[in-house]
Amino acid sequence: MSQGSPSKTAPLCGRVFYQYVTKDGKRIRIRGMCPEDKEQLINFYEKLSLETIYTRFFSIIKYFEPYVERLVKSTGCVIVAEDLDTGEIVGVAEAIPEGDKAEAGIVVLESYQGKGIGKMMAKAMNRALYERGIKVVVGYIMPGNVKALKLVKSLGGRPVKYYESMVLVEIPIRPPDEG
Repeated sequence: MSQGSPSKTAPLCGRVFYQYVTKDGKRIRIRGMCPEDKEQLINFYEKLSLETIYTRFFSIIKYFEPYVERLVKSTGCVIVAEDLDTGEIVGVAEAIPEGDKAEAGIVVLESYQGKGIGKMMAKAMNRALYERGIKVVVGYIMPGNVKALKLVKSLGGRPVKYYESMVLVEIPIRPPDEG
């Protein structure tokens, strides 16, 4: 577990958004990413299946160090889900704000999918983006990613444009008590 503090490049570091127990007993903490998480983040991405990597990034990535380096130096919002029993990062949500919009993505380790972790990270992201004055989140999802499309709908979002290999979605940012 990282015990850092907020900085210009990790503005959410040290902030805990949620801590809860999944239906199958996993103790999960949703918190801001810290620069000290770098090695754990690389390990997290390297554990993802090729299918999950492709679904999240629309391509196959095998070397994640440059990507993670950008994450830990980002001034955007990066949130991680941490298994409190193993200390392992099991999910990452990131958003890059531009004006009053942000482009976001979420990925959860396969063995932790279906446990509400993506939704909890999305709620934490909503809170952090609301505080930054962001009005809407956009994202690109593969048309066959039914879980992600259901998550978007559950968060009050909707598809706004269909492409051959992706769907552009928008999710309004709401005050945290509504999000």
